[in-house]
This record gives sequence, structure tokens and C-alpha cells, in this order.
Amino acid sequence: MGQKTNPTIFNLSLKNAEWKSKYIEKNKEESSLFLYQDIEIRNYLDQVFKNFGLLIHNCKIEYGQETTTLLVTFFEKKTETSKFYGEKNKNQELFFKSSKELINHVVNNVVVLNLNLFLRNSAVVLKVQNLNQRFAVRINKSKTNSFEYKVLLRRFRRFLKTALFKELVKVLFISISEKNSAKLLAKTISSYFEKQKKRHGFVLFLLKHVLEELITSKISKVNGVKIVISGRFNGVPRANKKILKIGQVPLQSFDSPINYYEDTSYTSNGTFGVKVWISEKR
Repeated sequence: MGQKTNPTIFNLSLKNAEWKSKYIEKNKEESSLFLYQDIEIRNYLDQVFKNFGLLIHNCKIEYGQETTTLLVTFFEKKTETSKFYGEKNKNQELFFKSSKELINHVVNNVVVLNLNLFLRNSAVVLKVQNLNQRFAVRINKSKTNSFEYKVLLRRFRRFLKTALFKELVKVLFISISEKNSAKLLAKTISSYFEKQKKRHGFVLFLLKHVLEELITSKISKVNGVKIVISGRFNGVPRANKKILKIGQVPLQSFDSPINYYEDTSYTSNGTFGVKVWISEKR
């Protein structure tokens, strides 16, 4: 098995592995129909949540005879959702007083309404969970974790001067404390390369330095992280590849639970390919 192989399909044979989509087909034709619906729904959710400044962390779909249940966990990007808050003006069609009001609008007035039209014979039940709030509850629940979190923030204070990098550090905290976080980390890195035309070296330095501290901390639930980014760094004429490997990421082992995701960032200097492997603790 090469390093570019997606290890997700091999981990499905493990006892604690879970399928992200569950359905029971009555005949062979329904299997392809469920697969098509699953792909379309996931692409639609990613695009809609992204438009409102929300990054999907994980999405589980269960198809029943009368209802379709979706469980979505997401990360709220404060730098992007802040434009929807405040007083309404002429150039702003939507505005919300709080984060809860924004999420309710996305769930009830956008996603559920359109998915009911797409799945005509099935009622849609959408449940969402905000990772920002869940991470805060987990940190404040234990005094040890709270103290460790404050100590780590002091070490990263030079990276917290700008809102963009402060949010990236928050994503790294969530990635090492939540399962199946490769998608969230890859999407976040991809979005930062779209915004940052230069200073790519500083972003790589931030990722390496912060992950080295986080993986060895008490709040970590991962053994290692591997990130491969390829593209034209800092706008140079020729593309290059950067590899960051922190901790242990055994891609050749079938028993190790590894979460993988790849994403593409489209910039004025060309595309950047981002691949993330996260080796989780059992």
C-alpha cells in the first residue's frame, strides 16, 4: 500500500469502524440510487455551510423508509460569520443577532427546505452540533485540561496576533482532540492558502510548531499527523511539495485507525493540493 492510497477503505474492516452512510436497499437498483443521493447531499451541505462561514467536520446520514436523518458537526469560522451579525443595512440582505440564530436559519430555512424537495418521498431530520461550543465545554469540564489549554495558549501567543492565525490554532486544537478531523484540517488549510497569497512559509512553520506541542500534550487523542501540500508557494514559477510529519503515522499498517482527506485550493497563482493523514489513538 503506497502513501498516496486512501486508508479509509481498509479501516472499515476494524471492529470500531463506522460507516458514514447507512441504508438498506431492497434491490440492486436502489443501491446506486442511494449512492447518488449520498454524494449529492454531501456536496450540497459542504457548499451551503461554506457560504455561511461554517466548515463541516463530520456528516452521518441514515436513510429510512419514511425519514432521512442527518447528523452534522461543524466548525464556525468567526472571521467569516461576523459579516452576518449587526444591524441591517441596504447592502446586507441577511443579518442575525447571534450565532444560534444564524445556524437555525441555515438548518430550517435553507438545508431542510431544499432537501425535502430533493428527497420527495422522505422527510428530512437534520441535527447539528457546534464544535466551538463542544470544545469549550470539554476544556472547562476538567481542571487539568483547562490548565493545559492555558499553558499552550501562552506558548502560541506570537501566533495569536491576527484573527486568521488565531482561528487556525483553534482548528488545530480541535483536530487533535476530536475523531475524524482530517477533513476539517484539510479544508481549513485550503481556505488559508486561498486568502494568503504570500507568507506560505509562515503558515507551514505555524502548523509544524503548534502540532509538535499539541500532539505531546495531555489533551491530544492522536499519535501523529502528516500533511502534504503541493503548489506554487509564494507565487514562484515552479510548483513544489512540502511534507510535514509530526508523530507516528503508520500508513502501512491495517490495524491503525487513520483518518484521511484531500482538498484543492484554487488561487490566482494556481492550485494547491492539500492531503492530511491523522493517526488516532485507540
